[in-house]
Amino acid sequence: MPFWIAAAIIGGSYYQAEKASKSAAKARSAAASESSKAAAQMQQQISAQQEQAKVARERLAAETAKYSEQKASLEAEAKASASALEAERRKLGEEESSKIRARVRSGRRALLSDVRINPEMGVLGADTTLGASTTTMG
Repeated sequence: MPFWIAAAIIGGSYYQAEKASKSAAKARSAAASESSKAAAQMQQQISAQQEQAKVARERLAAETAKYSEQKASLEAEAKASASALEAERRKLGEEESSKIRARVRSGRRALLSDVRINPEMGVLGADTTLGASTTTMG
């Protein structure tokens, strides 16, 4: 009988070892499956992040181009506005200068016309000055 007992013990041990081996194989298989699922999920997340980064770079490039265009147009507007203001300032300066010249010249003409009695006859004589005639007493 001791043989049967030893065989039963060995058989039971073999059965438990095989059961543990199958359980370990299942666990390794499940771990590998979970690992592959996690890797696939991580790969999907990486590709999604790369896609988001690509979209963000494209959006940044578009915004940068748009900003550059706006900046160029604003600079052109500022330049045109500065030119228009400069031309207006120059025009006003010329008008003011011509008004001053006209006042000075018209004043001279007015003095000249005071000397004339009749504009058709011209200046009266050599003894008159601009603006006043000389009179002698006595």
